[in-house]
Amino acid sequence: MNQSREFLLDIYKQTGSLHYLIPTKIENQKFGPCGPNYSPKDNEAIKIWRASDKDDSEIIAISHRGSAGNYHIEIHPDYKCMERELFQEIENLERTIVGEDESRMYMYTVSLDYSRPQVLTEMDYEDHGLHEYNYEFPQNAAIPDFPPPEGFIIRSLNNEQDYLKYIEVIGSVYEHCRQHMTLEKMKFMTQAEFYHQDLTLAAADDLSRFVGFCMFRLDPLTKIAEVELLDTHPDFRNLGLEEAMLSEGLRRVMKYRPILLCAVEVDVSEPLNKMFESAGFIQNVTMNMWGKIIIR
Repeated sequence: MNQSREFLLDIYKQTGSLHYLIPTKIENQKFGPCGPNYSPKDNEAIKIWRASDKDDSEIIAISHRGSAGNYHIEIHPDYKCMERELFQEIENLERTIVGEDESRMYMYTVSLDYSRPQVLTEMDYEDHGLHEYNYEFPQNAAIPDFPPPEGFIIRSLNNEQDYLKYIEVIGSVYEHCRQHMTLEKMKFMTQAEFYHQDLTLAAADDLSRFVGFCMFRLDPLTKIAEVELLDTHPDFRNLGLEEAMLSEGLRRVMKYRPILLCAVEVDVSEPLNKMFESAGFIQNVTMNMWGKIIIR
């Protein structure tokens, strides 16, 4: 796991950007609370690709397979020339994983990657169009001051009772979290290196009910941080709670001096897009999804 994160850090230091994968996504494969129970087999979703078959050879790329056969692939800039060969190997991997005569898989391109669309086109992938945005918070940007509305406070989680309330309010927004997130998984997530108690926030009303949630994740190895969760219970939207949680989270996470603070894979239809922009985030790339039917 550390090798993958160090590889991504090296790319960021060389290029000043990460477009397809960030370090916290690597650790989330194990500690993410909104999916089925973790098993060691889940680690196979993260694949390290090397220049040769030798275990100590140079890493050229990291791929992450989503549950729908969707691959986020970060390639070292020195090995962009091997992109087509790598994608063919990933297609072979997908055939092995799925084990069916015919299946569909997906890859992504970002607006600043000018060569990958051509490679995917030549490999018979179909561009399904704009899918997501990535945002970055500039190092010199002013942190917005959005106080919570009267009768509400923004605070950290302190105990198991808070975890249960957090699970409940997240489940009011995300169906897959409502189905899978449990107290045990919440406690397991707190063991992740990216988890910081002071960066996991809730909006509470005057009855101590949790009506909103926000989580910043910070990878301590790379000092790369992301806004991972931000929303409110449907009955408490448009009150300014999202903005207040984002503002407080920014104040807290910037004390750690991250080298990069981002929000990634934000769906184009999300209301969060306007909020991020109003808070000072810059939309640094757009992301398109490409699909292909592969045959064994």
